[in-house]
Amino acid sequence: MNMPEVKRIQYQYEFGRNLYRCRKKRGFTQESLGKHMGVSRTYINQLERGRGNPTLQVVMKLANVLNIDAAFLLFGIRYKD
Repeated sequence: MNMPEVKRIQYQYEFGRNLYRCRKKRGFTQESLGKHMGVSRTYINQLERGRGNPTLQVVMKLANVLNIDAAFLLFGIRYKD
């Protein structure tokens, strides 16, 4: 079953917004985050604008570099230990 286009775009937008907030809070520029990730600044920009569709590997690497739980990037959820 295919996901409706509107829902897919909404998920990408929310992911991008969460990525932007975490990146800024951690003091990264798009360029510096891209260097830590081994990707271009343009790719980070696309993700933040909801234009990219990251793989699970990219999501997990972003979470690791930003020192956050991947659930926050995906759903805006913060877990407390």
